[in-house]
Amino acid sequence: MITSVSNKPKHSVFSSFQEVSHTGNVYSTLKYKRNHRIEEPDLKKKVIVASGSAVATLLPMLYFAKKQPELGLKKITDLLKIKYELPQVIGLSTASILGGVVTGIAADKKANKKRKIQEGVFQFMNATVPTLLVGGAMKLIEDNVKYKNCKKVKVAAIITGLIAGMPLAAFISNIINDPKDKEPDRKLTLKDSVINMDDALGALVVAKIPVVEHLHLDKLMPAIFAWCGYRAGQSN
Repeated sequence: MITSVSNKPKHSVFSSFQEVSHTGNVYSTLKYKRNHRIEEPDLKKKVIVASGSAVATLLPMLYFAKKQPELGLKKITDLLKIKYELPQVIGLSTASILGGVVTGIAADKKANKKRKIQEGVFQFMNATVPTLLVGGAMKLIEDNVKYKNCKKVKVAAIITGLIAGMPLAAFISNIINDPKDKEPDRKLTLKDSVINMDDALGALVVAKIPVVEHLHLDKLMPAIFAWCGYRAGQSN
């Protein structure tokens, strides 16, 4: 995540790390852009972070299933039948990422704790901001008699929410992580957006896109958010 810099000018990079000579081009690699990790954590840390993120994902799922009368959590497979609306998507992403970050901080004895928190903030914003924009737009459209059945308007709202949401998420993350603007901002490029597009699956689920519902992609959402938490928890 973000490291302190000397008197060097800011430059537009997706990562918030300042590029230095001994790391070469590591910050531009797809692996780094995806995981924000320079050093590979040991197996023990990976297991701890993965477990924390998984448990933190499972807990809200149990709650959601219990609260949905048609499920009632009679059997474990009911977790795959949860209906995700905006509150469920936000709750699930928050719990997953928080679980990964907290266990990552507990497992890491090095000075990476601040970076994990900052990466967690970015992952959370990237998962929720596009979802909120798309969900809000779809709500407005559904309440509008003229456009509620217009597919073109809905598609435009979804595309606009995703395109605007990811840069906005990065912008808000920079403000939260570096309110005094002392470090390089985390910039978003097209490549970065594509690499991290899975974070925005919640927005597509909330929008109830036919292809998403037909392929039952909502069932992948818990795993994707757990993975977001895992990535944040092992960031260094």
